[in-house]
Formats: sequence, C-alpha cells, structure tokens
Amino acid sequence: MGLRIEPAQRDIDAFALYDNMREEDMMECIGLMHHPKDAVYMSFETSEKVYSLRDENGLYCSFGVTNAGNVGVAWLLGTRRLVEVKKYFVVNSKKWMDDLMIGYDCLTNVVMKTNELSVKWLKWLGAEFSDCQFDGYMSFILERK
Repeated sequence: MGLRIEPAQRDIDAFALYDNMREEDMMECIGLMHHPKDAVYMSFETSEKVYSLRDENGLYCSFGVTNAGNVGVAWLLGTRRLVEVKKYFVVNSKKWMDDLMIGYDCLTNVVMKTNELSVKWLKWLGAEFSDCQFDGYMSFILERK
C-alpha cells in the first residue's frame, strides 16, 4: 500500500499523533501555553480540512487548516517517525498545501524559531516570516502563487 497523504481519520489520527508526537512540536505547543494533547485535539476539531501522512505501519504527521475568515490558519504536527519520510513528505506536501489554500487569500500561523524542520519546510513552501508577540516564535504567511 505504501506512503499516502489522505483525509485524516480524525479520532484515530489525533490519538496516534499525540501518542508519538515530535518533541519539537510538543515544545511549540507548550510555549504557546497549550498542553500538547489539547493542541492536537483542538487542531483536529476546529479544522475544515485535515490530512494525514501514513502507511500500513501507522501515522507520520497530520496537517490542516482552520477558518479565520479570508485567512486560513495552517498547522502541522508530526510524529517521531516523520524524519523517516521527509523527502516524500516535502515533495508531496506542496499540492496538499495548495488544497488547504482553496477559499483563502493566504495561510498563516506561528512557528517556534528553533523548530528547524518546520521552518525549513515552510521556507521551501515559500513562506514569508515576521516577528510576532510570542517570544521565540515568528509569524509566517503563505500566499497563493
């Protein structure tokens, strides 16, 4: 069956994601004053679209978008397994991010400056960064190309 990005199985994927979340993503949640478990479940519950990268052995990451008017709030949380398939994820995630963009002028959120994997991926997607009100974080914006 192999690797695939598909619509998330919300309850199953939320549990699997929290159960094996990357430390960097946990720290990012905690730094924003959210317990990682709350952040995972809130992300799944409030999102219009949620996708997961998986194979027959389980989940690698989930990502989605929450409606904030004409702006979408994009998020991605990964499991510790994500580094095993980073090339596949990067190559295939661009079309899924384009799907998240449908109906929005842009996508935005914040990212911890030390979350190197996430920052590198956002740069590859064409994100522009700026300072924000949270110490150690920066805002990003992805605009339709």
